[in-house]
Amino acid sequence: MSRINAQIRKVSSILEDNMSIPNYQRPYRWTEDNTRLLLEDITQSWKEGKSSYRIGSVILNNTDSHLHIVDGQQRITTLLLILKSLESNAGTALRDSLQYRHSDSQNAIILNKRFIDQWLQENIGNDKSSFEKYILNACEFVEIRVADLSEAFQMFDSQNGRGKELEAYNLLKAYHIRAMESNTFEEKVSCDITWEGAARYQTDEKSTSVSNLLRQLINEQLYRTRVWSRKEEAYAFDKKHIREFKGITVNENHPIDFPYQNRELMQYMMQNYFKSLGVSVNGIKSRFRNISPENISPFSLLNQNIVNGKDFFTYTETYIEIYKRLFNPEFEDMKEFKKFVQKNCKYDGSHRDGDQYLFELYKSLIILMFDKFGEEGIEKYHQTLYLLVYRLRLEKEQVRYNSVAKYPAESEFFNIIENAKSYSDLLPLEKMANKNVICKKDVRAVIKYFLEQNIRLESADERKVNLKNYSFA
Repeated sequence: MSRINAQIRKVSSILEDNMSIPNYQRPYRWTEDNTRLLLEDITQSWKEGKSSYRIGSVILNNTDSHLHIVDGQQRITTLLLILKSLESNAGTALRDSLQYRHSDSQNAIILNKRFIDQWLQENIGNDKSSFEKYILNACEFVEIRVADLSEAFQMFDSQNGRGKELEAYNLLKAYHIRAMESNTFEEKVSCDITWEGAARYQTDEKSTSVSNLLRQLINEQLYRTRVWSRKEEAYAFDKKHIREFKGITVNENHPIDFPYQNRELMQYMMQNYFKSLGVSVNGIKSRFRNISPENISPFSLLNQNIVNGKDFFTYTETYIEIYKRLFNPEFEDMKEFKKFVQKNCKYDGSHRDGDQYLFELYKSLIILMFDKFGEEGIEKYHQTLYLLVYRLRLEKEQVRYNSVAKYPAESEFFNIIENAKSYSDLLPLEKMANKNVICKKDVRAVIKYFLEQNIRLESADERKVNLKNYSFA
């Protein structure tokens, strides 16, 4: 019979255990972002006066006189560093006994200790004693002790293996529902239903296929667009990036910390004021010409700062609906644009990875343009945006993920759209779109479109791309 014992234990208690890091364990490699997230989550719980905060689980292999850490080394080590920075005596014996043999561990410990010192000084100040007590007495782990090492590894795999661990976007749901302290149970349920509905989206009632529109939207069109708009390279969205969608919590238990957050507070107050009126507000400009769907907030902006809780769910619901109406054929909106996408983005061979990377980039640009200038902006600029994106298909023999991640940051066209206040501010996009193209890849549909737009094309190698085959070249 297996011997497995699980219990909830306070940090003060678990740090008294005689734990050790076995040789098979990976190095300590938490980054500043990992450390910041832990500090921010504990601090928010502490400021809101919550009686407990669950840090996570730790799996220990109970053998001889030691408890070998199978899972949880990163969090335990970081907690020990935080307590050391707080000048706490708790965990001193464990901190002195743990051995980190790998140079990566030693380097990460030095860097994170330096970061924690600075973060605590800026965010905790003179309240270190109170913060220390909260960590020790309110923060807790689910401790799982397993006698057999093979069972410990099986449990580790079930905790962290494929298909078991929550994806990053779903961690956001839990985080923001926790922030809805002042909302009713019914409002929380409504947010959960809408969220899960987008995660299991059916294009129509007759269709049996289900797609995860929520993952698509957050991972691609929301996260990467926000990063590209700051002229930064945007790679895959994962847990270390969830801070992008964490903001301030507005309630009586959680006053804002800094003056720059007044803008988010004003946004929150304004939205709730208009909602309380229960009437349409004169002067509001709809993104669509002929419709104003109730689940599209006129006040949500793609690059807005995040207010935690209900406001975040309003934000995601808005862009789920916008995405559906822009790109899904079930909706009647913007038929001519959808025909353009079908013809020019879904050509023969567009199923390849590189072509899909470009299509996601194009959709992100389209959503940002729609966000700023609505349906009219798409009508005016969808061709220009196509030329900006799909020139990469011709200029590179292979379109790689890294190339697409870097390209918008280097070209700055997201930033141009984000900062534009009129169509005249978008003229730099047209200049970039009309530049000559040196072709290294023969993609017939794309070449034909570029030639139809009178873009000058040259062949880098006529054996690979022979433009003479195009009668109007």
